[in-house]
Amino acid sequence: MSIRAKQTLAILASLVVAGVMLLLGLWQMSSYEESTRDVSAERAAQAPVALADQVSADGVIADVYSRRVTLSGTYLPDYQVLVGAGSPWRVATAFRMADDRIIAVVRGAVEPGAPVPSPPSGEQDIVGVFLAPDRSTAGSTGEVGDLPTLRVQELAQTWPSPLIGGYVTLSGADSATQGLAEAPLVLPEAEGSPTHRGYALQWWVFAAGAIAFGIYAARGLARKEATAA
Repeated sequence: MSIRAKQTLAILASLVVAGVMLLLGLWQMSSYEESTRDVSAERAAQAPVALADQVSADGVIADVYSRRVTLSGTYLPDYQVLVGAGSPWRVATAFRMADDRIIAVVRGAVEPGAPVPSPPSGEQDIVGVFLAPDRSTAGSTGEVGDLPTLRVQELAQTWPSPLIGGYVTLSGADSATQGLAEAPLVLPEAEGSPTHRGYALQWWVFAAGAIAFGIYAARGLARKEATAA
């Protein structure tokens, strides 16, 4: 076999090995991303905690984002916004807790232009997932409600205070009892298992090493041929 053929085989072999390692790295990174979703889902499935106990007097919030919380109080129907860019719109209503603090509660969702049922009156005990304020968006993809995203900073301009820095989303069953559809619930990505991410980086380093070794081997064969000549 000629030196040129041996060089070609060395390069091809290194590329095949590198390709396998790249695929293994992608699989490990996929496992890492899946673990982030699992962590968020596990937090949302934990037993609910009382929100009033997790927010200090100065507004500092404990690590309860993405967890279910319980709260008691009354809805304030005069303070309500429709949130979203496109269908459906979330219905966010102010809720005065027993300690007089205010929080936005996403009661459910409606289609643009559809009538919005009034919130239940009187004292309410509710359970929902507590989330941080939404991020702002640069643009909208459809018809926008009163707000494109649910940001407490914007609500604070017109709603009563003190306003808690987050909002609660009710379950689909609780939304249905109020005549609303289930509101979209997007859990933030939590930190997943670092093992999967470490293995992904490791496989990609090995892939780069395999390519480098193939090039080194091909050059070594060329030097060997030159020396023999």
